[in-house]
Amino acid sequence: MGDCRYCGKSAGFLRKEHKECAAAHEEGLDGIRKVCVEAALHGVDVSQLSDRVRSIGAAAYIDTSAAAMAATLARGWGQAVDAAMDDHFLSNEEKRALNRYRGHYSLSASQLDRDGHFTLFRMMNLLNALSEHELAPRFDRRAVRPPFNLMKSEELLWLFGGTDYFEQVTQREFRGGSLGVSFRVAKGVYIRPGAFRGRSVATSSMKHTDSGVLGITTKHIYFKGNSKSFRVRLEKIVSFDPYRDGLGIMRDTARAKPEIFRMGETDAWFLLNVIDAVMAMDSVTLPKAGAPTLDDIVDGDLD
Repeated sequence: MGDCRYCGKSAGFLRKEHKECAAAHEEGLDGIRKVCVEAALHGVDVSQLSDRVRSIGAAAYIDTSAAAMAATLARGWGQAVDAAMDDHFLSNEEKRALNRYRGHYSLSASQLDRDGHFTLFRMMNLLNALSEHELAPRFDRRAVRPPFNLMKSEELLWLFGGTDYFEQVTQREFRGGSLGVSFRVAKGVYIRPGAFRGRSVATSSMKHTDSGVLGITTKHIYFKGNSKSFRVRLEKIVSFDPYRDGLGIMRDTARAKPEIFRMGETDAWFLLNVIDAVMAMDSVTLPKAGAPTLDDIVDGDLD
């Protein structure tokens, strides 16, 4: 006989929970999520949130001890950030409410970033500032030293670690064959009155050539890898090709070839929107679900 993981009473042979207890638990988790989002995103009853969470938890077999409560409040803050992402824009009111919530409960950045939500909040906060043309320094150069030699007239906006760099490479091979029939003119001697015809064939594909750190500033894209380091002025980029997991660019040079930076989906969306905001263009939305990923094109022929 097994005991219910929620109420602790007998659940029956080879069973670990009562359906009613499991349903109450799930309903309680959803209720806590809702009250946390309302408090964090809209400032609803922030000071009374702990009591409301404990009340819901008591009826839904949810741990509301001091340690568990901190984790629950941090998770609720992250869920509020996800809710704010629905329109891909963080308003000043939402930002202030989120800051009040984490300040009221003294939630640290490490607590809030266990699932990447604090990083996402910082991303949205930067986009909000750029939309209002607030290009104040985002990094203290004395505290954060990027692996790039930045110009004095530009500001570092963001660093992306673990970025894969792809570039178009061209391979050539000679293809052809001989024509004609061999004739015997003497013992062991043959002639072939034909011709050899061939042609040079070039194939192009996207190849992963390096991995490293990508930086975006108010004027350039920087890349520092193990074997390649370069910067590209934003105004010298002819076109951008967004992917769900990366960004492709084409430089304004006579011998330019496609280049692609691959990163996480959120990072790729964020990078494109930062570039868009810096260049004072209209807002860019996420590529549609059917948009290609880099796996669809890398190592494939571009002919």
